[in-house]
Amino acid sequence: MTMQEVLELTNLPVWYFTPKGKKVPARYLVWYGNGQTAANADDTLYFRKNGYVVEYYYDKKDEEKEAAIEEVLLDNGYLFEKSEDVYIDDEGVYAIYYYVS
Repeated sequence: MTMQEVLELTNLPVWYFTPKGKKVPARYLVWYGNGQTAANADDTLYFRKNGYVVEYYYDKKDEEKEAAIEEVLLDNGYLFEKSEDVYIDDEGVYAIYYYVS
């Protein structure tokens, strides 16, 4: 599954990068690539894994929705680090950033 398909399992609107020019709902996800981890030796690539940033935007705190997002990521083999809640004054919304590997 692609990251887009995984995030669609949350039943939230999902965009790759910022949804410019679109009317956004009270809760939605934005994702983008964050580089790649690779392990190689002796001129051989043994392992590589893409990293992502998933941004969850919301107007009201919903810990159950956060838990559902995290469960979808974990169920699909992704590990992550989670940021604190961040208020974005210009947009009047909150955000949580997931650094996914």
